[in-house]
Amino acid sequence: MGVLTSGWLWLLHVVLRTPRQAYLHANSTLQFWWADTLRRGAEKLFRLNFVIESENALAGPAAIVLPRHTSIGDTILPVSFYAKAKQLRVSYVLKRELLLDPCLDIVGNRLANVFLNRVAEDMGPELAELEALAASATDQDSLVIYMEGTRFSSTKRRRVLKLLADKGDDEALHRAEAWPNLLPIRPAGALALMKGAPDKDLLFLAHSGFEGSANFANLFNGSWMNTTVHLRFWRIKAADIPAAEHDRRALLFSQWDLMQQAVAEMLAAESD
Repeated sequence: MGVLTSGWLWLLHVVLRTPRQAYLHANSTLQFWWADTLRRGAEKLFRLNFVIESENALAGPAAIVLPRHTSIGDTILPVSFYAKAKQLRVSYVLKRELLLDPCLDIVGNRLANVFLNRVAEDMGPELAELEALAASATDQDSLVIYMEGTRFSSTKRRRVLKLLADKGDDEALHRAEAWPNLLPIRPAGALALMKGAPDKDLLFLAHSGFEGSANFANLFNGSWMNTTVHLRFWRIKAADIPAAEHDRRALLFSQWDLMQQAVAEMLAAESD
């Protein structure tokens, strides 16, 4: 359906010669429709219930959004509960492998998204692209990046811990061990966005309810049935973000400590 609709939008643009901004707006509207359709479908099919905490953090200018990533289902959260609700455009930083999805390949490349080559020998050009994306963002453009780089699972976390131990990186290992519900962050991408858009706030998103559903197979094992998905937002204003990259990196690590705390609290509340 998404591919057909995107094709129809392209045809209208070519035949009617609609302005490029109108064409991009139509594709952004399609993105909102896609996220809302998936959310409503999940609510009906799996009887999901979404609960937002700290909704006041959503007020304010378009931000750099930094969510945890645990499931294919959580990719709609920044669109459905932030960008669409505030009528903001949204640009995603995603892994290049997702271009195998025809809809993402078509619409994702029409809009201002970046598909990163995570295994590039030289990440310089990739990070420069992120900085350029952020620099071109207006006060109506939000930016979303998953600092963990991939969906969380206990298996992936154990693999990362072993890798850090084998490398002898005691500092990184100590940090990672303090985040039992999260993967260690890769801060370079977020730092590039912050450098390109120094006037943008940071909006963090913790959530619970999608645990144990890191791949499509998990959609059919009943793990989502009758689940309440809790979302907790908090905002760091641009004026409170330090200027030095070292201090910004430390800020991201400290906020990931808060992310772990928030997730642990929500999971504990679910088990009561």
